[in-house]
Amino acid sequence: MPSFDEMVRLAKTDPEALERIRLQLIEDTIAEAPEACHRRLRGLQFQIDMERRRAGNPMGACVRISKMMHDSLYTLRQTLNSAIGEPVDAALETFEPAKPATIVAFPMQANS
Repeated sequence: MPSFDEMVRLAKTDPEALERIRLQLIEDTIAEAPEACHRRLRGLQFQIDMERRRAGNPMGACVRISKMMHDSLYTLRQTLNSAIGEPVDAALETFEPAKPATIVAFPMQANS
């Protein structure tokens, strides 16, 4: 991975190279995660990429992504607090816990 100074230089002189490095680091990070997490991580990266696009500039992207993180941490905090009997924010009380589902097996059909 390039040093911070090298990435600053790339941002100024070769933003496409910096973007390639960013994408490679994202792929490497997802690849290092357990397989069961890959789909969720790709979904999260998609959301981040869309926020970056919608922002239109780097500072706007930073603010949007920071808000995503704060919202997620707030929800996690509320969930953990409710587990120990603390009051939950009224906005989160509308969420219903998942209900158990019955799984119905369908017989496999042979390919004709």
